[in-house]
Amino acid sequence: MSKYRSGIWAGAVIFLLALFLFVLSLRYSYSGVLGPGPGFLPTWLSGILMALSVWYIFESVEGKNVSSESWPTGRSLGHILFIIIGLILFVLLFYLFGFLLAGVTFLAILFYREYRWYTTLLMSVGITALFYWLFNTVLKVHLPLGGILF
Repeated sequence: MSKYRSGIWAGAVIFLLALFLFVLSLRYSYSGVLGPGPGFLPTWLSGILMALSVWYIFESVEGKNVSSESWPTGRSLGHILFIIIGLILFVLLFYLFGFLLAGVTFLAILFYREYRWYTTLLMSVGITALFYWLFNTVLKVHLPLGGILF
């Protein structure tokens, strides 16, 4: 039973997270004047996540989710930590300086290992500008240009 325990724990943690999100989603109206309201998507997604986590727990008890892989070590762990640190840096920069600087910096950090500096810079600026335009113009969701420092 001990080799299945990790699947059961993972399923239980995901279920509790989904339950918490489901309870939070009930604070928002499920439907609005034009159709689905702000609570529609979070309610359904958290409900589906709860169902999938229960399914995962049952499969773990039956032994269908046994993996021979261990926790990542060495270079793989370094890649994972690199991305996590990049995401934390993005959140901090977004709060301090806004979306544009945070987006360009985050993408540059992710791209610099694989591309030349000018390709990295061009893609980082281009993708960030595209998303900024998409959110502000098309979706009418205004992303902040500057954070608390501006």
